[in-house]
Amino acid sequence: MRQATLKGELRYQKGKGAARRLRARHRVPAVIYGRDKDTTCISLDEREFEKALQTGLGGGTLIKLVLSKDGDEAGSDAFETVAILKEVQSDVVRGNAIHVDFQAVSMDEAITTKVPVVIMGEDARPSDGGVVQHMLWELELRALPMDIPQRVEVDISGLGLGDSLKVEDLNLPENIQVLTAEDEVIVHVAAPKAVVEEEAEDEEQAGEGAAEEHEASGGHEAE
Repeated sequence: MRQATLKGELRYQKGKGAARRLRARHRVPAVIYGRDKDTTCISLDEREFEKALQTGLGGGTLIKLVLSKDGDEAGSDAFETVAILKEVQSDVVRGNAIHVDFQAVSMDEAITTKVPVVIMGEDARPSDGGVVQHMLWELELRALPMDIPQRVEVDISGLGLGDSLKVEDLNLPENIQVLTAEDEVIVHVAAPKAVVEEEAEDEEQAGEGAAEEHEASGGHEAE
């Protein structure tokens, strides 16, 4: 499992007004919850968090949060905690993060999270004109934090026209429990649109021909 480090500050003022003041200072309000502990309120440097987010902080990443006191407030000593990213709320106009949720984890306790599914081997597929349709982009997994992969790679080099690959076809280690339904289709190789339309047209013409033949015979079957 990939690991990353983020620096943050403990925060003690809550509410919409406090959150607006933080954002005005280019800091992102965030919370850490989980492991039967009280929710911890923190803030992150906006630029540093956005940069880290671009490099990948998804479910397959353990994040060490290094937290210090807010310089303007009195509070407890600085500390570190390990967490995973659960949710990022973004501004609908600017697209920047406006609130972040982390879940604290213990290295010896299983966690449930989602990891991305990445398609591999598309260039090595047969030259059959098939259109690769990526249907499932995330898998929900449960395992110890260090056993959760950063991503699940799916090799489709052996898939031909009309073939599909489902969750049940994956070969993951036994210590990883897959919570996504087994019958979920991850990827499907469909026929090109032109071929599908041509087949539909042929079927339509065949139907019209049968109707004309039936009409020419008087619409009655021979007795």
